[in-house]
Amino acid sequence: MTSPHSRTLPPLTDLPSPPRLPEEETHLVSPGEIMVESRREILRSLLRRLWAPALVLLSLWYVLLTLYVVGASPTFWFFSLLAGLGDPAYLRQAMSALNFTSEGLWTAFLLLPALATVLSLLGALLVPRLVAPLQPRRFLSETQFQRGVEDRTTAMLLALPVLTVLALPLTVVLGLPQPWTGLGAGPLSVWCAGLVALELAWVLVRRTVPAARLLGITSHEVLHTEARIGTDPERRRAAARQHLAQDRRHLPPNPGTPAADGARSPRGALTALALIARSALTWVLPALAGTSWLVLGIADLVTVLGSLSATGLSQVETPLRWQHLAVGLPLLGLVAAGCALAPALAVPLSSGHRAQVRDQRTYAEWAHRARVNPWEARVCTLTGWLCAGWALAGTVLAAVLLPLLGAGTALTWVFLTLLALMAVPLLGVAATQAMKSGLRDVLYGPASGYMRRETPYALVAPEFGTRADRAKDPAVRAALRKRLQADGGDHALEIFDLDAAGERLWVDENAPGASDTAVRQADLAQGVLPDFGSEGSAFTGGGNSPSEQASHLHDIPDTVTGLRER
Repeated sequence: MTSPHSRTLPPLTDLPSPPRLPEEETHLVSPGEIMVESRREILRSLLRRLWAPALVLLSLWYVLLTLYVVGASPTFWFFSLLAGLGDPAYLRQAMSALNFTSEGLWTAFLLLPALATVLSLLGALLVPRLVAPLQPRRFLSETQFQRGVEDRTTAMLLALPVLTVLALPLTVVLGLPQPWTGLGAGPLSVWCAGLVALELAWVLVRRTVPAARLLGITSHEVLHTEARIGTDPERRRAAARQHLAQDRRHLPPNPGTPAADGARSPRGALTALALIARSALTWVLPALAGTSWLVLGIADLVTVLGSLSATGLSQVETPLRWQHLAVGLPLLGLVAAGCALAPALAVPLSSGHRAQVRDQRTYAEWAHRARVNPWEARVCTLTGWLCAGWALAGTVLAAVLLPLLGAGTALTWVFLTLLALMAVPLLGVAATQAMKSGLRDVLYGPASGYMRRETPYALVAPEFGTRADRAKDPAVRAALRKRLQADGGDHALEIFDLDAAGERLWVDENAPGASDTAVRQADLAQGVLPDFGSEGSAFTGGGNSPSEQASHLHDIPDTVTGLRER
């Protein structure tokens, strides 16, 4: 993207297709370009700050346990607590009716949240494995990079709570022994409240594990401030380049290029679906889960009031029927397929706005981008409308099929109305927002294939060992030597230091066969051993016989390099 802190440039149109950049080999990154000393250092830094997410996780597990206990019948629990204020016997009877005991509840609230928190924190052991291979230069902005680190850390810490909440309905359906003997309105309402609790916990946990403190770097907020109001012009420009790189994936893509049909490819469709689904977690899920909790809670209240004289309230009838799954799952798949192909339909429908594009550069502010590039604004808007249309068509089709199959209950009509009036518009908004930031990913692919951000670090942490071990690696020193030679300038002293330090260089144009005889610690860590004495090794003359070697000694060298080898 174009940095908002750079000087104003004239509009650019008719840009050529951006060239793809070659992939870098991370095992040859020099120690000075590695952010953290080692993966263990990442783990130690996380463990020092693990108390903050631990408190959030402990609170989350207490909330989930409370929801699980209350979920057997929330309304019945509420009435029993009111009656228990006058006579505790009513509360004991309620616990017995819902398959709970006072001893079991005390034990559960004293032990289960603490034990579950400890098990959740074990996910921190996997964080270095996910964070270390990240390459900051392949991220379009420092904000994206640091949020990527925070998202990976949060995902590992919340993996167990998320799996627990998602698997709970399945355990009820399978009939596993537990207080929940069915998916009535009460348990379903509490399950929706659990989804909302997970979203809140995600936000809180991510705030407790900032990437800047975890990796010991400058936060993207401070970098952004420096890029905007820094007093030193050179540092301000450097901070602007580090904060945000120029996105070279211009829109609209040139006709006839692979990017022009990128949304129709399987990669583009899956990318669009992933982006829209992630945006829906922010726009659709909280509103739908919160409203469902309210509606199902009212349904549970009606059920309990109609069964005050009955016993065994945990055996209430579930509002879900096989018809809901038989109709809902295929329609959900069709809506997902429609959302995945929505950008592919929006691109040709927006072809009339191609001539109105005044500037193809990617600006950070959407208002500026939409003003100078009506084609991109049109595609994003059409994608939202198409996704909303697919969702509305699925809702209408469900409203037709469910009554025909005998599942047209009052609760079914309430949820169909909620889907049509709330979820469908929010899905359209989510799709539009997803395309505002991800349309280039759908058409071109990741930004890392076309740009490299100017940042001091190329890798978060080494694959094996530490930065000191990486500095001793002959292959790394040889790659650095070649880079210094290619850069030009006076690097003779640095090259001499590289040649004189540590092991013999693994790759050296003046030493044939060196790659066969030099031992790399990184190769040994992966179980790759050198072929000492085998064909092609320097120990056997590179695979040549003694007579051939003797004849070569009397040949006239063709180059100065060959003369030096003599």
